[in-house]
Amino acid sequence: MTERILSLHAGYDAEGNFVDGYVARPADSNTHPGLVVISGMGGLNWFQREITRTFARQGFVAVSPDLYNGELPEGHATQLRYKNSLDIDKSITNINAGANFLHSLPWVADNSPIGVVGFCLGGGLALLALARSNTFSAGVIYYHSLFPDGAELETIDAPMMCHYGTNDHTTPIEEINAFRTSLDSYKKEYELHMYEGVGHSFLNSKQDSSPLRATAAEQSLERTADFFHLYLGTSNNRNVRKPKPKVQKTML
Repeated sequence: MTERILSLHAGYDAEGNFVDGYVARPADSNTHPGLVVISGMGGLNWFQREITRTFARQGFVAVSPDLYNGELPEGHATQLRYKNSLDIDKSITNINAGANFLHSLPWVADNSPIGVVGFCLGGGLALLALARSNTFSAGVIYYHSLFPDGAELETIDAPMMCHYGTNDHTTPIEEINAFRTSLDSYKKEYELHMYEGVGHSFLNSKQDSSPLRATAAEQSLERTADFFHLYLGTSNNRNVRKPKPKVQKTML
């Protein structure tokens, strides 16, 4: 765990459009694996900034693109309206451009593999980004609330890790099972972790202050960091993509 980090607001170009974002990184001069961190439907709020800093403490250079161009919707109904009106294709373009932005930074090695992680709405966007391009070498999905058509998952070529709570009514078990069935039918390589007794957005301490939630959050973040360090490499071995596991590992 990195003790000192630096964070700041930064913008980048996405096919001629300016994307505002938030960047966090270890406070040293070494190169580190790069992550694009995609927010839930709350946008680039306090939680999204904090989770981006968390990834920096775990040894990553992380950028979180602002899905809503500077607006922060308050309240579930407003956030849902913003989510439903989001331009998905443009968002995927902005997310992919985040990888190019990371490669432009001196703390991320040129042409090194980049990972993508998303939460809720961002989990669905991460899935679509993995399916529609080969920009990312690994992806982590937290309780996605945007559900791509199962057929679109066929084109995913990167290993994935997925996290869900057993009490999640936004991402219900029926959706999770259908998702797993699609991944299995296309022989995708993934890990799927279920966390007993916790609901949607269990990384967010303001959603639930219970010890059960805190344990699920801690375990999932540790697994996520290990997964990304495996597939993206460390600062001493950045340019070699690790071999994919030969057997799917589904954990319940």
